Amino acid sequence: MRPFREILFPSDLSQAVERMVPYAREMAQRFNAHVTVLHAFDLVPDYAVPPHFPLECEAERVFLPYTPEFHERRQKLRESLEEFADDRFGSVRHAVRIEDGDPATVIAWIAQREGTDVIVMPTTGHGRFRRLLLGSVTAKVLHDIPCPVLTSAHQPDRALAAAGGYRSVLCAVEMNREADDILEVGGFLAEAYGARLCLVHVESIPSRLNDGQNTAESIRLSFQQALSNYANAGVRASVRILDASVPEGIRRTAIEQGADLVVVGRGHQRGTLSRMWSPLYTIIRESPCPVLSV
Repeated sequence: MRPFREILFPSDLSQAVERMVPYAREMAQRFNAHVTVLHAFDLVPDYAVPPHFPLECEAERVFLPYTPEFHERRQKLRESLEEFADDRFGSVRHAVRIEDGDPATVIAWIAQREGTDVIVMPTTGHGRFRRLLLGSVTAKVLHDIPCPVLTSAHQPDRALAAAGGYRSVLCAVEMNREADDILEVGGFLAEAYGARLCLVHVESIPSRLNDGQNTAESIRLSFQQALSNYANAGVRASVRILDASVPEGIRRTAIEQGADLVVVGRGHQRGTLSRMWSPLYTIIRESPCPVLSV
């Protein structure tokens, strides 16, 4: 797979974003990646200035009718963002960008334009139900953008330090073509970090004993054959087959394995929504560690 060379780090300078800094910085240091710290300036009402993303040749001719107060706020925001980026990402290659428009739309445009390899962002929204709901921007990014997205542990008290890198990677794999993508990313990270790798498949096993055993054994053999590709790289790997709901099975296995990263699919590879999509938000909310969705 292509290494993570371009990291997009959307920032609103919040505490939730602050908690994601170690993950982006560690990844940038390990893979010699470039970090783009991005903020979407979305203070002007939609009816006044619709989002507009010019081509390079148009950049000098674009005029946004901000009031002097808006210009001043935008300039102060840029200064704060540059200070934030220099302080948190001073040890890696980085750049700061402020673009005008809806945050999810801006993130999607920059990700496509810059050839982003991974987006690193928090999950929590605002308000009294923030522990139950994903932030609306994160939800849109997960739904609309095909590149991998690394999201934080949804509940701050569950967050894990990233200073030492990942030591245990859990891949939640379905029996479909998307499994190749998930295994490729999980195997690459396990090899890069020298981490343990566990593949887990969660589904309702047939009630009849023999059918259930045969199904589980077939899945196990398929996974073990796939894992053999990483044996020469010294990756320690295991397989788990669970009869449970998908979110609960992943959460339980992540805790048992001491996982500090969960890798799941989003269905983009097939062009349709996979079985994993419907419980994806619950997987992220309940995971005891960050989730990389591919």
